[in-house]
Amino acid sequence: MKKILFVLLFFLMSQTAFGGTMEEFTLKNNIKVVFNKTDGIEVISMKVFTPVSVLCENGSNAGISVLASNLMTKSTKNRSNEVLAKDVDNIGADLSANTDYDMSFINMSFLSEYFDRAAEIFSDVIQNPAFDENEIATEKKNMIAGLNARKDSIFNTALDAFTENFYKDMPYALTVLGKEESINAITLEQLFEWHKYSFNSSNIIISVSGNIDKKTLQNSLEKYFGNVGSGDKFKNAEFNALNRKSETLEVKGKFNQAYIMLGFSAPDIKDKDFVTLKVISTVLGGRMTSRLFTELREKLGLAYEVNSIYPSRKNESFFTVYIGLDKKNIDSTLKRIDEILTDLCENKIEEQELKDTKTYIKGLYIMDRQTVWKKSYYYGWREIMGQGYKYDDKYLEDIEKVSIEDIRETARRIFKQNSLTVVVRPTADKR
Repeated sequence: MKKILFVLLFFLMSQTAFGGTMEEFTLKNNIKVVFNKTDGIEVISMKVFTPVSVLCENGSNAGISVLASNLMTKSTKNRSNEVLAKDVDNIGADLSANTDYDMSFINMSFLSEYFDRAAEIFSDVIQNPAFDENEIATEKKNMIAGLNARKDSIFNTALDAFTENFYKDMPYALTVLGKEESINAITLEQLFEWHKYSFNSSNIIISVSGNIDKKTLQNSLEKYFGNVGSGDKFKNAEFNALNRKSETLEVKGKFNQAYIMLGFSAPDIKDKDFVTLKVISTVLGGRMTSRLFTELREKLGLAYEVNSIYPSRKNESFFTVYIGLDKKNIDSTLKRIDEILTDLCENKIEEQELKDTKTYIKGLYIMDRQTVWKKSYYYGWREIMGQGYKYDDKYLEDIEKVSIEDIRETARRIFKQNSLTVVVRPTADKR
């Protein structure tokens, strides 16, 4: 029966959320609630976001955000692992955690008819983690296994080397999993202190999407989340301005292929160039007709994988081009990439190419917001990132405003800077 309920929930969650109206309100302890009211399928996705995440870690406790949030979904002071799993199972719900550089969130998805019961369970998870020592040991092993697994991916090998050398000793330098030494060193006391800082009423927001009336929602949240205590308010980390020089870093990898990651400093999410650079990223990579794919793979056959990345970050981000290729093509590929980027800086993009790029972005954007899970995520994410949930509906308007000249001017600001290039070579390569 439980398996049937889970399959049914998964099916329902994959269906469209049928638009919806947006509201917001504040609980008595000042926790902000962002509410997307939908019609149709009676499914709820509720997330509790905190800005206290990898951004707030240091070399000695790196990985604590992932460890703490994952453990919160295992057991509470009131519910053992078995009891929590049973209670979640019995209402056909799904409970999970997710951690990124600028935020963490705990998610619970369930049918609308069980809202009050789900809210009680969810509040217990948020407020009363047990941090059981056996579960801590198991989760630490899982995280270290995850770190080791990254070494089996040539993409992650290149990305980890790039970010570590790009950010140096700043918070974004490590993966969200941290490093083995810091994971092993995290204590029970540190976990409780981290939770107290992360999930207090001064920092968290609640994002809800689904088919439920506002009164029922508000009453349940006041009852179960209105007593979340206050605490230290989130403080953004300090990022030192680095005087970067263009450099190339060689990395030996246990792979038969080679890999290139070429990157530049890029603006944060609130910068005026943010939206334009998202368009540029799609012009260069992201689809079959992008410039990098067309030139490097289709025309020249230099790469088996090629794309670009521009992460949305609260602080300094980066723009990278990455390519998987045969080692014999490294020099010629780097030369051609430089020519492609120079062309974007010097010559105006064709109107039709820009129009097609915007249409592609719009299509993906709308399709990616068709479930209540994704809606509760994006509205909450915008809020916790400082843009405000309303911006999620305004983003496409800003995409439409990006002009041909905006593309060229922003490309010049980004791609005329000093760059960091990471080249992963096969171990057998003696060069």
